[in-house]
Formats: sequence, structure tokens, C-alpha cells
Amino acid sequence: MKLGMKRLAAVGAVGVASAALAASPAFAKSDISIEATPHTVHAGHVVKVHGQGGDDAHWHTVLVIQERSGKPGRWGHWHAVTRTFNANARANVKATHPGELQFRSVLYATDEHHKHAKTDRISAPVTIRVVR
Repeated sequence: MKLGMKRLAAVGAVGVASAALAASPAFAKSDISIEATPHTVHAGHVVKVHGQGGDDAHWHTVLVIQERSGKPGRWGHWHAVTRTFNANARANVKATHPGELQFRSVLYATDEHHKHAKTDRISAPVTIRVVR
């Protein structure tokens, strides 16, 4: 009889643990990053930009690398440099004027036809100093 009670207690403990796991929320992994080199560049030279991003909660995503130029307090608008559907984007951008360039990655969640995009994540910008 003691063996039966231990078995019943073990089965009950497993049942409670599995019910607790089933009731807990599921978390999808999502990440985004941006890198640009070199951090200081002469006007007329190329900046290499690499962005990565993905979200397990969305089947269809678009990763866009965006750029803006100017100076703190007088920035231009963000515009797309490149985009990709495989969560790994690279671009070579020519620095044309002295000042600063900023780059960021933006991850959009889309439908299966890559339409109706919704912003999922935006990376912190990376600043490149452009000298003469």
C-alpha cells in the first residue's frame, strides 16, 4: 500500500508541474543589431554597414538598413539604404560630405506577400564621423 501512495504522489506532482508549464506564457525570441565600420571616415570613402534581425513570432519579416546625415540637432530624415528578407543585410555607403552619418536597422513584420508591414523592432543608431 505504501508503494501505491508514493506512485500516486509522484504522478500527482508530475501532473501539477505540467499544468503549471502549460499555463505559463510562451516567449518568442527577437533580436536586432547594426554595425558600421570604420567609426571615422574621410569624405569620399566607403562605410561598411551590417544589420541583423529576426523574430520567431513572425514568419515573414523584412530587415531594412536606414541612413540619415547631418549634425546633432539638425538631422535629415531616415531613408532606406538596403533591405532583405533573410534577416541579414549588408551595404556599402559612400560618405559624401563632412559631418556625421547615422545608421539603424528596422525589422518589419509582414504577411506572406511582404505587404502590410508593421514595425517590429528598431535598433539604436550607430554614428559615423565624416571628416575632410
